[in-house]
Amino acid sequence: MARQLVFWKYQDGIYLDNKKVYQSICDDKTIQGLANLPVSEIKEKVKRTFSNYDMLDEQNFESANGSFTIFENSQYVIFDCSFSMPVDDLNKIIDIMLEYDCPYYDPQIEIRFDGN
Repeated sequence: MARQLVFWKYQDGIYLDNKKVYQSICDDKTIQGLANLPVSEIKEKVKRTFSNYDMLDEQNFESANGSFTIFENSQYVIFDCSFSMPVDDLNKIIDIMLEYDCPYYDPQIEIRFDGN
């Protein structure tokens, strides 16, 4: 793993400790207060957006400039991205997930970019 981008959506009126949510995600626990995500739809959008990447399988995408792996369940989506992945491509991932009301959580600095 080089750079991890983590995304989830809270249910209406719910806001939890982001660091604890991330820790629960890492333990693959179901988290009360998180909304279910349209994971299949999200993955299709990623495939279309990154059509210039080779899709090695359903989870792994690779190009000459970088690569990423998708991990997901019904409550979250994680992108493990290589350090060589261009910033523009990282921003494309963030933009896709914002379309689903899922702001970016950066576990490296323990901040969720949701304005709260």
